[in-house]
Amino acid sequence: MSVVTLLTDFGWSDPWLAEMKAALDEQWARWPEGTTFPRTQDLGHDIPPGDVAAAAWFLERVHHRFPRGTVHLAVVDPGVGSARAPLAVAARGQFFVGPGNGLFAFLAAEVTEVVVLDNPLYHSAHGVSTTFHGRDIFAPVAAQLACGVPLDQVGNPCETALLGRLDSPQNTGQAFTIRWIDRFGNAITDLPRLGATGQQLDQGLPVEVGGYRVPGPLISYSEGSPGEPFWYWGSAGTLEIACRGESAARRLGLRPGLALKAVIP
Repeated sequence: MSVVTLLTDFGWSDPWLAEMKAALDEQWARWPEGTTFPRTQDLGHDIPPGDVAAAAWFLERVHHRFPRGTVHLAVVDPGVGSARAPLAVAARGQFFVGPGNGLFAFLAAEVTEVVVLDNPLYHSAHGVSTTFHGRDIFAPVAAQLACGVPLDQVGNPCETALLGRLDSPQNTGQAFTIRWIDRFGNAITDLPRLGATGQQLDQGLPVEVGGYRVPGPLISYSEGSPGEPFWYWGSAGTLEIACRGESAARRLGLRPGLALKAVIP
C-alpha cells in the first residue's frame, strides 16, 4: 500500500485541509471497487503562512523516512495563480507534487523526471480555482500517482529550472543559518556535524549570536544550566541552540533565516 503525505501552511481551523483531503478521496472513488487505496499521512500543517523556505526544510528533513513510491503532496503556495508552474517531480524513488516556487529545489540534482501539470483530465472535475490549486490540481494528481498512474500521463515534461529556487543564505562553514524554530524554542541550523568545521566545533568552540557567545557542544539538555543557552548536535546531525527550561529563541532573539557564526580563535 502506497502513502500520500500532506504538508501545508493551512493550519487546522479552516476548511482548506478538509477540502484537499476530500479531493484525494474523490479521485480514489473513481477506481474500481475493491481497489486498495493509499493511506494518507499528515506531515504537518503549521508551516508559517507562505514560508516556502520553512516548508522546504521540513520536507527535506522528513521525506527520506518514507518508503519508495511515496507521494509527497506539499502546498505552501503564496504565488498561487501566478506564473509559477504546478509540478510533479520524480526523485529519490518518490514523487513530489506542488508548486514550482522553490519548495522542491533541494531535489534539483537528483530529479529523474519532472512534468508540468497541464493535463485537465487529472484536475478536479468541478473546475480549477485560481486560488486553490492544492484542492483542484495538486491533490487530484497526487491521488492518481499514488494509485500507479504514470507521471507522463498527468503532464508534459519540463526543465528542472521550473522547480524554482530559494534565495537563502548559504552555509559556508564558519557562517551558517537558522532554518527552523521548534515549539520548544530550540533553533535548528544548517551547520552539519561532519566536515572540517564540524570537527573543529566538536572541540568546544562557542557560537556567536548577536554578540552573545553560546557555549557547546553539550551532549543533552540535562547538561545545560537552567536559563543558560548552549548548543549541541541535534537528531538530524546539525547544530542546534537550546536553553534549558525556556525558549532559546525568545532568550536570544532568534528567528529562521538569521545568520550565525562559529567563533574560531
